[in-house]
Amino acid sequence: MIEDIVKIFENDDEIPSYNKICGAYIDIGKGFSEKMLVETELKLALVLDSKCDKRDYHWNKLLSRWKERWC
Repeated sequence: MIEDIVKIFENDDEIPSYNKICGAYIDIGKGFSEKMLVETELKLALVLDSKCDKRDYHWNKLLSRWKERWC
């Protein structure tokens, strides 16, 4: 199920917002948890970084997002 969401956003330039990811789970009719959202964000960052010239760009942005969300 997480892979389905990753495929939706794998061609984006940035990691989608938390709300967009939640909406994607709702759109495909699946339930989700915070754990699944975090894992989805992580996998998206890894996929997007693999296609990006700037090493760890999406990973670093994700770390900042998590820090804002939880700290």
